Amino acid sequence: MGIDRKHVLIACAIAGAVLGLVLAVLQAAGPFPTSDLHGMPTGASRSTGFMLAMAPLLAAWGFTIHLRCSDALIARYLKANAALCVAWLLIVTLKYPTGNDHLVSIMWYLYYVPMLLTSTFSLFSAMRASALDRIPATSYAKRAVLAIDAALIALVLTNNLHHVVFRFSFDDPLWSGSYTYGPGYWVVLGWIITQIALFFACSFAAARRQLRSAFVPLALIVGVLGTYTVLYILRFLIGSNLALVYSILLISCLEIALDLGILPSYYWRESMFSALPFNLRILSRTGEVALHTALFQPSAHDDALHSMLLQSDLSRRSISSFRTTAVPHTLFRGYNVTGGSALLAEDVTAIDDRRETLEQQQDSLRAHNELLKHRHAIDSVLYRTQQERALIDEIEQTLAAKTRRIDDLLSDLPRGNDPQSLAKRRERLTEVKLLIAYCKRKGGLVLAGKSDPAFNRERLQLVFNETAADLRTLGIDCAALVDVKRVLPASTVSVLYDCLYDFAAAAFAASNPILMLFVSDKAEAGEGEGSGDGVAVGQHRRVVEMRAALEAGGSSQSKGYTRSLEELRRVLERRNVRFALDIAPDGATLAVQVSEGEGVA
Repeated sequence: MGIDRKHVLIACAIAGAVLGLVLAVLQAAGPFPTSDLHGMPTGASRSTGFMLAMAPLLAAWGFTIHLRCSDALIARYLKANAALCVAWLLIVTLKYPTGNDHLVSIMWYLYYVPMLLTSTFSLFSAMRASALDRIPATSYAKRAVLAIDAALIALVLTNNLHHVVFRFSFDDPLWSGSYTYGPGYWVVLGWIITQIALFFACSFAAARRQLRSAFVPLALIVGVLGTYTVLYILRFLIGSNLALVYSILLISCLEIALDLGILPSYYWRESMFSALPFNLRILSRTGEVALHTALFQPSAHDDALHSMLLQSDLSRRSISSFRTTAVPHTLFRGYNVTGGSALLAEDVTAIDDRRETLEQQQDSLRAHNELLKHRHAIDSVLYRTQQERALIDEIEQTLAAKTRRIDDLLSDLPRGNDPQSLAKRRERLTEVKLLIAYCKRKGGLVLAGKSDPAFNRERLQLVFNETAADLRTLGIDCAALVDVKRVLPASTVSVLYDCLYDFAAAAFAASNPILMLFVSDKAEAGEGEGSGDGVAVGQHRRVVEMRAALEAGGSSQSKGYTRSLEELRRVLERRNVRFALDIAPDGATLAVQVSEGEGVA
């Protein structure tokens, strides 16, 4: 928003008033002193009336800052400037009636406390308005500025000890007019000028492009102040009231900055509240609208909304949210404020549209999920059916082969009663017994799949123990240990049966056999989808592992020994398992791992 006529007129009026007041002060101070004037100037005492009139005006201006400035920290800085100016005028008023030279000098030095601090607080206000205080380094810069101020103030107040700022001698009765400036004075003056320059730099950087023309009247006032300072230093205006002129120019400069928006200010709270970009209203305790923003539009549902807000019991809760079907796509929030309540209306059309879209997607996903569950149930039934069918087919083929082997053994039994025929017949009948036990166990898997398809540790241990006991009765030293902590599917048990009985058959056909069996389960990390095991990377699968060791005496064994182990190799190769089988004349070792659900070709 550009600078309108109102702002230009205000700036011109303030500049004219400042110049008029400066001229009035100079006239009240009498004629300009000449260069040979060395006595104490009397012009300041003649401006006491102006100071007494200016002090209440400065206090009133500070009170308006409390009402107008929307930034609490900047308002605090500006009110501090007003208080410093009032204190400065008070010091000037009390200085001249004092008869003690040392006390007069100290009160003279106190002039530089408000001169330094007002420029500092003005700089801090500009830094706050330009948002430089958000930078972490700004806090250190402020501390450095205050430290320099404190050092310079201490330097001025202790001037009687070193005379670095002002050079004079109390032995001279006219010392207050015959002093000269020391290097410390120029340091203090340079620091004040630096802070004023930084104030303009920060304000210019913070102002919008449309507001930068507002610096023209500010520059005019600063030019007047600079001219006055130069003339005062050169002793052409030594009889004027520095405190009064400086205070008028400083407050005029800050007032223009507030009026033109360089520093945040609102003339009325109503205009500040109305400019808020919210649909907000302030209600009294009786439900009447006391204030509202420009976005608020009265409607026929306001009474019902106010009644709902009053019934929400904000005294116990600081915030209350509610919605009504009378005003769709709007969320109302009630806030407890002093003397009443605030009602904020938020347009949530976009949120409602997204919620509706998400609900539709959720319904679609829920239906798709149910479909997937149904499909999974069907696939599970089909998979179990296929596994059962494959297991039955595998058992039928195995039983058919074992049955043929039994027929061959029974049809070829020796008929004689001599010791050799009896031993051979006994050996073949023992093999038939093992084959029948094997057929019984394998056939039981078909029935178990219909009634109780899960094999726990006790059930599997019983089968292995029975087989080990049968082998020991036949002269085979055998031991079996089962350490399985979960139930096993029938396909896995089928593989274990093949390993058990084929090794038992090989041990039966070996010389002086010793057979050891150990079955356990463990968790194994998945290799990923590319491995074909269906287990993702990072997941674990349960694996049943069987280790068997057969030791046999002698360097050569019978054909049954080799045939049983080779038959076991062919069976395992047809299955979806991992195994390692080593066959030697003096023994054999087997390590087979079966994952859950595997084992059927």
